[in-house]
Amino acid sequence: MAKIGIDIRMMGTAHGGIGRYVKELVLGLLQLDLPHEFALFYNRDLKNDAVFDVLARHTRVRLVESNVRHYSLREQWQFYRQLKKAGLDLMHFPNFNVPLAFNTPFVVTIHDMVHHKISGAKKTRLPHFWAYKKVIEHAAKAAAEIITVSEYSKRDITRLLNVPADKVKVIYEGVSFFASASPDRVEAVKQKYFLNRPYFLFVGVMERKKNLVSLARGFDVFIKKYHQDMDLVIAGKADSHYPEIRHKVLDIKNRDRLVLTDYVSDVDLAALYAGAYAFTSASLHEGFGLPGVEAMHYGLPLAVSNTEVFNEIYDNAAIYFNPLDPEDIAEKLQLLARDREFRGKIADNSLQRAGNFSWAATAAATREVYERVLANKAIQP
Repeated sequence: MAKIGIDIRMMGTAHGGIGRYVKELVLGLLQLDLPHEFALFYNRDLKNDAVFDVLARHTRVRLVESNVRHYSLREQWQFYRQLKKAGLDLMHFPNFNVPLAFNTPFVVTIHDMVHHKISGAKKTRLPHFWAYKKVIEHAAKAAAEIITVSEYSKRDITRLLNVPADKVKVIYEGVSFFASASPDRVEAVKQKYFLNRPYFLFVGVMERKKNLVSLARGFDVFIKKYHQDMDLVIAGKADSHYPEIRHKVLDIKNRDRLVLTDYVSDVDLAALYAGAYAFTSASLHEGFGLPGVEAMHYGLPLAVSNTEVFNEIYDNAAIYFNPLDPEDIAEKLQLLARDREFRGKIADNSLQRAGNFSWAATAAATREVYERVLANKAIQP
């Protein structure tokens, strides 16, 4: 029996897609009933989440409180000492922030290389970018294996971090099953956010890579040009580093058709998905695109950026637009709004495509990575 550590400090919706990835992966691994002990390093905030009690009840889990902030200097020495003290056979870092001195065999998940492509544009962010490059390059070089979430991200990782392709394993993310979105619940959430019209839905943090300014301008053209009586819901927090994004998004003529919800709970998110007319995203850089996959689970057609990763993950569940051209964004939104038969066909494709993504499959494939690394460790001289 091996002792496997997992860094779950980012578990939970407060940390966006990575937080959901950590939560679903860990729960999926525990359902496999592996013959190993798990040491889960958590932040004390997790005690307020119902999942904490689920983890605490598991007989093969040891919870280790670690209140070290991500991407901090303390992570490099205090968290490192906690990991070494745990006596692990294998460690899994679900994000690239690996202490530089850590030398126990480890697996790292690198979700994307977006920060290589969009570095800190403000001078105050440049030191963070330099530190990021040092940490991610070390993580990729020192890892026994690298997990990533799409073939697109794998190509980026091998090219930008100069690692061999056979070191990188692609494991798709899954679909999270939120709370039941009954018709009454959907109606209650619509009333909560004053949604009296059909709406397009975007889900995610209002950060630079999401290209929300272009999406808002495209939606503005859609309203002005095609006279549609619809809303655009942006469900997600503002980026504290770039608060101007929110102001620019609201700087459109038809700002009254925008609904900015800020953070939403999983319960409300389920209802927003279930009640939406379609899902949309003009994102320029993603490793996977989890919200779109979640939208497919609810049978929503997608109108999204014509990027490599979205074509890989969404396939025929989406129609694609030029994310830098508001006119093209408007045209594709109109195609879904005008042609109900076409919308229905894309929605059918969406439901079918959603069946290709499962957190159980994610956990099973991750288990294979663990076993392979442990086996290689056992035969080392």
